[in-house]
Amino acid sequence: MPRKELIIASIGCLLGTTLLFLAIQLHQDAQNYLEKSEGPKNFFTINKKVEGGALVNLGKQDESFSPEELKAIRKVDGVKRVGGFVRNQFPLTLHIWPSGKVGFGAAAKTDLFFESIPEEFLDFTPQNWDWDENSSIIPIIVPKFYLDLWNFGLAPSRVEYPSLSMEAAMGMPIQVFIGKNRQPPFDGRFVAFSKRINSVLVPKKFLDWANEKYGQPVSADFYFLWKSGSIEGAPLSKEQLLEMSGKTDFETWEVSPLGSPADRSPISSVFKVKENSIQPSRIILEIENNPSPELLQFIKGKKYEMNREFPEQDLIKKALLGLFLGVVAIGALLSLLSIATFATSYRLVIAKSAEHAGNLLLLGFSNQQISKVFFSRFTRLFFGILILSLSAIYLTKNFLIERANEIGIEINGIISSTTIFYLCIYTIVFLLINKQVIEKSISSLLD
Repeated sequence: MPRKELIIASIGCLLGTTLLFLAIQLHQDAQNYLEKSEGPKNFFTINKKVEGGALVNLGKQDESFSPEELKAIRKVDGVKRVGGFVRNQFPLTLHIWPSGKVGFGAAAKTDLFFESIPEEFLDFTPQNWDWDENSSIIPIIVPKFYLDLWNFGLAPSRVEYPSLSMEAAMGMPIQVFIGKNRQPPFDGRFVAFSKRINSVLVPKKFLDWANEKYGQPVSADFYFLWKSGSIEGAPLSKEQLLEMSGKTDFETWEVSPLGSPADRSPISSVFKVKENSIQPSRIILEIENNPSPELLQFIKGKKYEMNREFPEQDLIKKALLGLFLGVVAIGALLSLLSIATFATSYRLVIAKSAEHAGNLLLLGFSNQQISKVFFSRFTRLFFGILILSLSAIYLTKNFLIERANEIGIEINGIISSTTIFYLCIYTIVFLLINKQVIEKSISSLLD
């Protein structure tokens, strides 16, 4: 028996099989994890580019989308739905109490913003999402990665801030202060964490009500006041100018827009300007699958900016694919070399047994009967290798699962059906090739 060749072939088969199917299994696990951890692939936000510094943009109107622009976007191939973001028009400050208002801990204070979008664009509608003027709580949806930033960024650097599960975060007291004068605070609660929308969302009913009650003029509603050929004082809002209408020489005053101080006009022109309805400065699209060439060309032509909500981890997936293909290639190469070594080894085995095998053939035994003896020995050896390989895959995967759990990544411990399917195909091919080699070697004894 060529023991040395069989040992080398067995080791090669073991390493090749283990690497090949460990790579397939880990690739499946990585794909499943990334699909669960990333947001949907067919939702995008679009906004207009903001260019220039503070002085250039002083007094400019918001870069919002007009009704005509929204209509044009809806007509682009591949766009299913379009929704606009409505934002707060007043200063907003949140006090978040991660440890409660009573006891150890302090409030995390932050200037923030609220937005709302049509409910059909939400990941799901929380059970307590409804709001009216009699509601005691403002429901708030925040991006899931905000909680991750808290747990892995802010909390470890501040002893008074604990790490929070979703359930704990949704139980935190939140105070919402509105306006420059910090009206008596409203109570808020996080009611959901979105993987789709990169914004802090509240119900549209609340935002419409708060904008109407606490909304402040935008920069486009402020003007420089000109008296006797020179600007007097700080810019004034339309309401402030209206309050001055009874003063002497009011009709002789002039005004100019905040963004164009030199463009003077009679003060009476301010009151002829019609109130414009507020248009969204950011919109969300639902598209069929991936952005169509027409949509990409449209966005490029309009010089818009498009950002997928929680984009797919393309770089990670490319790296994983490259690693997967590399390991599969090494495993496949080792498996092919082991097939060749097994074939050579069994040719040697049969050659050394040629006299005995020839005698059996002369006694009337068929090629198939003699081949079956050699093939059964090979089958027992191969399945022994296969069991060792599966054990190595299982142990390696469990080791990696423990390491992944330490950094908060959850992976299923079961070997996937895809891996089992390819393993079955691999086994059948491996056995058939070696069966043919054995049968040909036996047949050659008659030549």
